[in-house]
Amino acid sequence: MDSFIVPLIIGLVVAVAAASAASSRRYEAQWRSAADRLRLGYEPSRLFSRPKIKGAKDDLAVTIDATSSSGGSTGAVRTRYRIGYPPLGLGLRMSRQTGFTKAAAMFGVDDTQIGDTDFDEAFAIRTSDPQRLSVRLPADARRVLMALVEDYPTVKITDEQVSYEKSGVDRDSGTVVTTAQRLIEAARALQGASSGHAPTSPPPEVPIREPIPPPPPIMRPDPFDTGADFEPVRPLPASRPEPEQEKPAPARETLAPGPSGPTATTVAGELFGKKGLSFQIARLFEDKYQGSVIDWPGEVTGVITGIGPNDPTRVTALVTTVGHELFGSVDVEVVASIAGRVPRDLAEGQPVNLRGTLSGIDATGRRLYVEDARLT
Repeated sequence: MDSFIVPLIIGLVVAVAAASAASSRRYEAQWRSAADRLRLGYEPSRLFSRPKIKGAKDDLAVTIDATSSSGGSTGAVRTRYRIGYPPLGLGLRMSRQTGFTKAAAMFGVDDTQIGDTDFDEAFAIRTSDPQRLSVRLPADARRVLMALVEDYPTVKITDEQVSYEKSGVDRDSGTVVTTAQRLIEAARALQGASSGHAPTSPPPEVPIREPIPPPPPIMRPDPFDTGADFEPVRPLPASRPEPEQEKPAPARETLAPGPSGPTATTVAGELFGKKGLSFQIARLFEDKYQGSVIDWPGEVTGVITGIGPNDPTRVTALVTTVGHELFGSVDVEVVASIAGRVPRDLAEGQPVNLRGTLSGIDATGRRLYVEDARLT
């Protein structure tokens, strides 16, 4: 009997080790892909270490790794993201506001308020210079940080880095890339405003009014010229400048489909090909492309059918890939809302042509939303 137990135990150990190695290889391939998309270096796993993504984005130091509670290759594993930047010099510690931090503030623990109610409710803040912190965090930067802590509640911000940890290993390259991009966006928001004085706006221009010319002189008869019989010349009424007619605002251009309309490459390149914060990209979309009719080819990446017969079907399609200044090649998708049912044979990887109206944007996920869509 004992002769069977030892081989059985050895077999189980070998099977577990093989399964673990296969799982590790799968997520290592995903991490290598994420490193390529982020244009960062990749360090493969070693005997007693896990893979790591590491590199620089301008003056930001990016590190993504998996660590265990025991510090070795065993124990509970956590995925760790760290975005380092030059020290802010504010003695800064920021984390999500919780019931515990609120209670601690009631007992005298420092919790800096910067005067924005929503922001102060979202974050527990400690800093040595509240005034400089307020200058460094204008409204746009505060919106970026509030959106970040809402999606990543365990994020922490200090004088030197933005960091985020989560239980388990992020095994999908898209999740790794999106998380890193969100943290990089927050780090840039912290650096976006000068740590000195707030910029001053130039004084408003005061329109210069031309003086009204004086009335012409009144001609009177010469008292020494008896033959003269002049009629007094009455002064002309003072001329008033005619009010300038207000020019009508230029009509917003709605781009039509076809050769003269916006192509997927043009729209995606302008929105997702450059460095920019998510709210800035959303504003550009609303100003220039929202409401435009598009007719784009693509490749189906997902189909969600409504429950009822009249519920819309949502078709997600990859429409283009563009080069990004920081992240290399990025895929851009559209999510089209199509009335009613779609063909039963519509499946992932199938080429389609989508026609509809651009209605929304997910700047972080690089997705555009299309309403009143149909397959053409």
